[in-house]
Amino acid sequence: MIVFIIAAVMMGIIYIASKFKEPPGFNFFFEVLWMFIIFLCFETISRAQNYVSKRSDSNVILLIGGVVTGTITYTILFYLYKWLDHWVLHSEPPLLQHMVFSVLIGIAISVILGLIQLAYNWKNQYYISQIQNEKFKKEIIKANLSILKNQLDPHFMFNNFNTLYYLINEDSQLAQKFLKNIADVYRYILQHNEQAMIPIAQEYKMVKQYVSLIEQRYKSALQVHDTVDTSLFSEKSIPPLVLQQLIENAVKHNRIDDQAPLHIYFQADDTYFTVKNNHNPKQQVHTTGTGLDNITKRYDFLTDKEVLISRTDDEFSVSVPLIFSTNGSN
Repeated sequence: MIVFIIAAVMMGIIYIASKFKEPPGFNFFFEVLWMFIIFLCFETISRAQNYVSKRSDSNVILLIGGVVTGTITYTILFYLYKWLDHWVLHSEPPLLQHMVFSVLIGIAISVILGLIQLAYNWKNQYYISQIQNEKFKKEIIKANLSILKNQLDPHFMFNNFNTLYYLINEDSQLAQKFLKNIADVYRYILQHNEQAMIPIAQEYKMVKQYVSLIEQRYKSALQVHDTVDTSLFSEKSIPPLVLQQLIENAVKHNRIDDQAPLHIYFQADDTYFTVKNNHNPKQQVHTTGTGLDNITKRYDFLTDKEVLISRTDDEFSVSVPLIFSTNGSN
């Protein structure tokens, strides 16, 4: 339809131009003035479409509004232009054929400029909507991560104070060391409170410190097997306290004594960090299900990679993705 209209208009322009008595001439001032007229038409079309867009979402109405406004603008300006041309260059005054010619030219120019402006506006609206959608998604992720962090703090404090309670009676000196460790770890949490991810090297260092004190409590009943190659940690990150939560889960859910020692394995490759333990569940364990659920949800917000959980009669394993990060944290 657009092609047909433009072709018909251009044929009309050629036909009417052939009836003019004067041949077209060239004058630098009038050529510049002509371009200025086209510029004014474009501005008018742009403003008209912006005005109509606030009242209608129809692209057809936007195009028609721009074409009508542009054609009227061009016709009026051409009429003034033609009188100036007549006074300066002594050409014909504005006649009927000139005005019909200006209307057809105005329609052609307005259709072309209107389509260009419409495409430009559509592109802008598309990118603006994409940016708004991304901002909205980030706000949702930020809010959900905040909820999960707030959930994590009391969970962390409850489990560690529970451990400290038993240590006070068993070994007061070890309890003091453990309390200092809690303070160090919690300071670590506060330092990274605004971050969704932290370097895996920092998390790994913290969890090694945390495990060493738990080993002091359980002695030979808890054995940690570490085969991690830390050179794999370059530019990799994970959510804060993920490894510490996995250790908590293993200690909380399994029997730990000299007759049934708990074995915890640290393993890592280029994409996952794995915490694995032998499966020797306690008879009764009170659990809120916060740990693994919290970890899984946080990863859902941060990456498409899944947390891999494996359960067998003899073994329980959790592999958490290592997220590539050029600056080490997000």
